[in-house]
Amino acid sequence: MPEMVKIKKLEFNVEEILSTLTDDFEMSTECLSNLLGVKSDGHKFEIPTGYEWHSFIFLLLMLDNIVNEEPDFKFKAFLEVLIEVHKISANTIAKFAKIKEQDVLDFINDTNTVPIEIKYKLASVIMTLRFIFKAVEQKL
Repeated sequence: MPEMVKIKKLEFNVEEILSTLTDDFEMSTECLSNLLGVKSDGHKFEIPTGYEWHSFIFLLLMLDNIVNEEPDFKFKAFLEVLIEVHKISANTIAKFAKIKEQDVLDFINDTNTVPIEIKYKLASVIMTLRFIFKAVEQKL
């Protein structure tokens, strides 16, 4: 019987999500087991318990939701983390992206007003900075 999980009225099937990731998105079981921190025999995954279960479910749901997320929403959220949590100024981000500070502010206020070329430059810098600063978030 598949393991059903309920989180505040959220219900999902772990095996179904894993099957979708391997079958529909062609993620290898090796890739998923490394990412999710679980063992796999190549077909089935060993679902963790305890503290590891929370990390496993969090990552699994993030993977499952990728196709539903809007890119602008995701980049805006990452940008806000950089500015609010890591205290990087919009001006600094703009300089790294070789765009105007106003472009960064416009993206924060309404992503639809920013040309795609600016979004591309900004997204590239946001992802690089996010990768760099991710390591220190656990210390904050």
